[in-house]
Amino acid sequence: MKTTCCMARTFALALLYVLLFTACDSGGGGSNPPAQQTPPPPSTPALPTVTIAAPTGSVNRIVALSASVSAPSDVTITSVEFMVDGTVIGTTDTDPYTVEWDTSTVSDGDYVVIARATDSSGRTTTSSPVTFTVLNHPVIRVELSAAEVLPAIESSATGAGELAFDLLTGAVTGGVTIEGLAATLAHIHRGFAGANGPVVVDFVQDPTDPTRWNAVEGAMLSAEDIDNLLAGALYVNVHSAAHPTGEIRGQIKPENISVVFSPMSNEQVVSAAPDAASGTIATTIDANASAVTIHAITSALVEPMEAHVHRAAAGENAPDVVLALTQAQDEPTHWLIERQTVTAEQLADLTANLWYVDVHTTGLPAGAVRGQIIVSASPPPPPPPAAPTLAELQSTIFGPVCSGCHNGLGDVLPGAMNLSSTDETFAALVNVPSAQQPGRIRVIPNDSANSYLIHKLEGAPGITGSRMPLGGPFLDQATIDGVKAWIDAGAQN
Repeated sequence: MKTTCCMARTFALALLYVLLFTACDSGGGGSNPPAQQTPPPPSTPALPTVTIAAPTGSVNRIVALSASVSAPSDVTITSVEFMVDGTVIGTTDTDPYTVEWDTSTVSDGDYVVIARATDSSGRTTTSSPVTFTVLNHPVIRVELSAAEVLPAIESSATGAGELAFDLLTGAVTGGVTIEGLAATLAHIHRGFAGANGPVVVDFVQDPTDPTRWNAVEGAMLSAEDIDNLLAGALYVNVHSAAHPTGEIRGQIKPENISVVFSPMSNEQVVSAAPDAASGTIATTIDANASAVTIHAITSALVEPMEAHVHRAAAGENAPDVVLALTQAQDEPTHWLIERQTVTAEQLADLTANLWYVDVHTTGLPAGAVRGQIIVSASPPPPPPPAAPTLAELQSTIFGPVCSGCHNGLGDVLPGAMNLSSTDETFAALVNVPSAQQPGRIRVIPNDSANSYLIHKLEGAPGITGSRMPLGGPFLDQATIDGVKAWIDAGAQN
């Protein structure tokens, strides 16, 4: 009997031990330590972005190609290559990243330039392509009349023609045909509109057509005068017996140069000045250099003191001086400023007809004569608002609206896309294929129309899945247009 009881007790204790061990092993309150988790892999730094500075017009001779690179603080750029039509023409490892391109080795025409940056990890990033138009052999039409002769003269004669220039060698060919004038001489002179200067190329009369005057055979421009040509500082002048210093004249204007002539009078002064006075303003605008040249030729004024450019519409006064003009040496009626660099805002004011020139005298310190510079027949519309930055879009759209689902916490959408910070958003969108449609790119810099992100935000036909944000409310068109503007401005980080 005792043996049976002992065996039963031993069996009961063994069963209790098994039950307790099983409970602890299954997480039922035991003290076993939790299983150790594998730490996540370190995040990969975002790729740098590369942008090429686009030209404002055609290029010629030696061209400085420049690229800006934006990279996270933990990424080092080791080199930037510049490629023209796929061929590397220069490499630099120094910021600012610039190399020179000798365009004398190529024909005139369009060339695609791309910059490729390499970082210390060996990763490469390529810029969006930029088209450069090489023009080393411009053919420029020139038109002549008495309207460009200053001081003004009376003549109904006219002239017109084409001149061909080789910017690599300086060679000049071509000429002008004149009407209503018995010419005695014709030349190319150095000087901006409104200024007279020396002869740089002689013309000769065609032996078979007395109305035709051509550049002499072998005519050449110096390197200095090639630069003057491109700045708008050369002109054709045709002389006559009646006007030996020039009867008709025409400024030679490359594609980047515009010239306007504006009348001056005492009546334009606000309020009108009592003494009759007049004059002409010749304004040269160099779009490539963002530079302005102004020559103001006035009638004789009593004790002129100073001349200025002010900003105001016609009929309004502005006390603040935009530019101060200098009186020409030995010419008290001539006031000028040449090759003055101006800001984009100042250039916009000028082209919107908001600049005027006035000349002050000791007797009329408020202005004796004034002229509004009329560049546009009517003021241009106001410029569109500046494109928002990615940081602004992050704070208004991607962060508060999108990152709740697109948070980077997952292997599939929506979590696989991370829009939780500016850098993460840039890395997830720009030049990245769609996970739903790998043949389409989420954001293509400078091309919002083909960016899949815009199609998803607008619910365009052909998208996979639903319109974003999922379930709405959807972004209004003005907000979507802001995203488009960021993309079309280059989709910069």
